[in-house]
Amino acid sequence: MLYQRLFVRFRTNSDGNFAAIFALAMVPFVMVGGMGIDYGINVAVRQKAQNAVDATVLTLAKLSTTVSDQDLQAKADTQVKALLSDGRLRDAVVTAKRDGDTIRVEIVGNTRTPITSIAGFRQLPIDVTAVARRGSGNLEVALVLDNTGSMKGTKLANLKSAATSLAESMFKEVDPAKPNSLKMAVVPFSMTVNIGAGYANASFMDVDAKSSIHKEIFAVKDATANRFSLFGKMKVAWAGCVETRPTPYDVQEQPPTVATPDTLYVPMFAPDESDNDGSAINDYMLDYPTGTRSQSSNDRTRQGQVAKYGSNKILPAASSTQSGTGYHYGPNSGCELQPLTRLTTTKATITDAITAMTVLGDTNIATGLMWGWHVLSPNAPFSDGALYTDEKTRKYVVLMTDGQNQSAPSNSDNQSYYSGIGFIWNNRIGTTSYDNATRTKYMDARTAQLCTNMKSAGIQIFTVRVEVTDGTSDMLRNCATTPDMFYDVKNSSALNDVFASIGSQINELRIAK
Repeated sequence: MLYQRLFVRFRTNSDGNFAAIFALAMVPFVMVGGMGIDYGINVAVRQKAQNAVDATVLTLAKLSTTVSDQDLQAKADTQVKALLSDGRLRDAVVTAKRDGDTIRVEIVGNTRTPITSIAGFRQLPIDVTAVARRGSGNLEVALVLDNTGSMKGTKLANLKSAATSLAESMFKEVDPAKPNSLKMAVVPFSMTVNIGAGYANASFMDVDAKSSIHKEIFAVKDATANRFSLFGKMKVAWAGCVETRPTPYDVQEQPPTVATPDTLYVPMFAPDESDNDGSAINDYMLDYPTGTRSQSSNDRTRQGQVAKYGSNKILPAASSTQSGTGYHYGPNSGCELQPLTRLTTTKATITDAITAMTVLGDTNIATGLMWGWHVLSPNAPFSDGALYTDEKTRKYVVLMTDGQNQSAPSNSDNQSYYSGIGFIWNNRIGTTSYDNATRTKYMDARTAQLCTNMKSAGIQIFTVRVEVTDGTSDMLRNCATTPDMFYDVKNSSALNDVFASIGSQINELRIAK
């Protein structure tokens, strides 16, 4: 065929002019192919260089603002070249510059072009830059920390170390010119939260006994019952612990107001349990008022007689601690926690609060979280937090617990220990069941709703579960803002690393190219 004959002639043609023309014609093809190879090498090296400066600028941005420009440059040069380590990059020059909160790292160099050099192109340039800014805006962080009895010993020591390190590292990052850019709070919790005895007359407290739960532990909800008045008559100072608000306010941020009494906070008042109850936990005075004859009635009526609190003395035997719980006898039983610490810009205030933490009691995660929300909130009771509409402020809760929600059953007539949810028969959590697992289920449901409400308000939540071998981690995992903000810690010795990771995420830096 015609094409075959032409190809044979082309292949066998020995004419010199044709061969020269063919050779010249091949040069553009070689150049195009060579440029593709040389450019591919340049792109690969460029990407490695970009990765190196990205990583380096993040490292430099975490350094103290007191690091000199000379040290900054030296660290940049060392780290970029160590990370890059590619002999194809030639004449590399690394520069690091700082401008306020911004750090810029740049590397300039080139790659050889062995193929396209025949046409005079001996190198291709590389110039990549990364810019990092310290996390913009302000931070408000609440550490909501489990102080229940199971934390005693090594776990508490490890928690204190980890929380202290977190606080110190975060305050170290604060620009001295912007001292208000970081505020932290500490909320220790167990079965209640101690807000501090100084709030006895605060407007958010139920000083006039108007809340629907204020009188429910007293005989037929005695109209004369006022917990603060009873503390005064007994000459016992209120220790500062509060009870959870009745539903739905137990998981809502509704500001406390006299106009809606159930939004007010009721002081925790552990009643004197019946002398006739052989399994009573907190029996610290004689039943019935002094001078009256003993009467036969049920145990809950005996513990709820208002008059006895104003006339009977606390028994001498009640000066010791309870053998089963370690609580002190009396109306403040179970309130041996350290008070919460409101948002502050002072590192020592936070670290001192962490150091002072003690442990006692059952676990009520929701009550700790609720006060974690309150300390971050712009609304009452404290109103310390920035407005939710403030785009410059990010709010975080770091929740750590070593147990499941629990209202432990007891053999007393109350079928439970007194706590921030009263007795189980007060039905604050939606069940009066004696079954421990059922109580946990209902408490988990309230906690889950609270987590949802907090996240809807714009609060980001980290959750840390430590050395828990029973139950599931579903509730805490779902409570966290994202799955990677939940940590299941098998040994409390790892808390330092976990809290360091959390601190790094809170101080997240953004790369701008």
